[in-house]
Order: sequence, then structure tokens, then C-alpha cells
Amino acid sequence: MKLKGRVAIITGASSGVGYAAARLFAREGATVVVAARRRERLDHLVAEIAGEGLQAFSIPTDITDSGEVRALVDRTVSLLGRIDILLNCAGSVQRISPLEQFTDSDWRKVIDTNLSGVFYCARAIVPQMKAQRNGTIVNLGSRVGRVGVGNIAPFCAAKFALSGLSQALAQELRPYNIYVTTVFSGMIDADMAPLNPDVNLRKRFMTTEDVAQALLWVCTLPPSLRVDELPIMPRLIDL
Repeated sequence: MKLKGRVAIITGASSGVGYAAARLFAREGATVVVAARRRERLDHLVAEIAGEGLQAFSIPTDITDSGEVRALVDRTVSLLGRIDILLNCAGSVQRISPLEQFTDSDWRKVIDTNLSGVFYCARAIVPQMKAQRNGTIVNLGSRVGRVGVGNIAPFCAAKFALSGLSQALAQELRPYNIYVTTVFSGMIDADMAPLNPDVNLRKRFMTTEDVAQALLWVCTLPPSLRVDELPIMPRLIDL
């Protein structure tokens, strides 16, 4: 088991990559703390993991609320004594529209979910990791955080900003043996509302399980190696 004895908090764990990563990391020996807003989905996930004889805890959390994020971190430390890994997997496109059709509320929801939530999670967890002098933070970004795409401008803006946040945080934390990686992902066959790709096209996307494997690889690097940024794409298409 590659992660035996380690504790991982995984946001966005009620579906998609977060859900797949929670199952994979638990199978590799980690105690996983799964966080998202949908309690029933988290409880189902924890039951699945427990059914395999593995350990997981559900802490329903709205990552756009800094108080709830602080409670997530405090409860995890109280229960388990440490936090070794943070996977920031939560994300939202919100809508597909020309820029002028996005409302103030649309903008805030996209920025809060994709950027502010990562900031809140990192800010809450970093003191614990500094005290341990050890930790790994992995932020799930997007290829549109490197190349802008029309009609999802707020999402692009959030993911571009996430890259800068990750780079700055990586420099701050490296002296404490804490490493930050951004995984820039292409299209994933997951719940992509409001996107509605053709079923045949979806078959050519990456699976959530495959992306979870990339996250696991980042978290199990040899001690002499770090990866600051990792672009991953479907093998057959440039999306």
C-alpha cells in the first residue's frame, strides 16, 4: 500500500474525480476524509469504502464557506492527529454563455468554488502541515487554466488564477517539506453540467479513475523528486 498511515482530505468527493480518488487512496492505505455539500453522496462513498474493510470519514463541507472549511480541518486533526494530503477536486463551470450574460451571482459562484475554496482549504491546512514539516497539496486545474476558451470566461479566469496561487504557495511551503502540484486536466468523463457532450465523444475522454491515478502518482513520488505542474490529456483528442 503506497499511502499506508497517511491522512488525506479530499474535497469535491461526492462525485467525479474526488469520488474516484477517495476510493483509490483508501485502497492504497490512506485514511480519507471526504468533503462536499451532498451528505447522502458522502455517506454512500464512506459505506463503499468501509465495505472493502478500509477507513473513511465523511465531513459535509461547503468549501466556499471559510468557517466550514476551518471546521473540516479542525475536526480532521481532532479525529486523526494529522493531515498529510489535501486534494482540491471541487469545481464548477456554472454556465456556458458569452461574458455579458454572466450575472454577478454566476461570477461569484465560479470564483468561489474553483479559487476561493482552494485558498480557504490551503490556509486552514498549512499551519498543521508546517508543524508536521510534511505535506502534499494537489490542486485539480484545467487546460483552460492555460489556454482560454470562449463562453466559459469566469471558469478560465478562476483556473488561471489557481495556477498562480499554486505557484506562489509552492515557493512558500517548500522550506517546510510541503509540496504543491497543479494537475492541468483535459476533458474528463464525469458530471459536466451544463456541458452536454455526445456520448460517443465522452467515450474518448479520460475516466475519473484514470485522473485519480495521476493524483496518486503525484502523492507517491520518490523523496528526491517534485512535480510542480502536471498536464494530462485524453490520448486521442485535444480537449
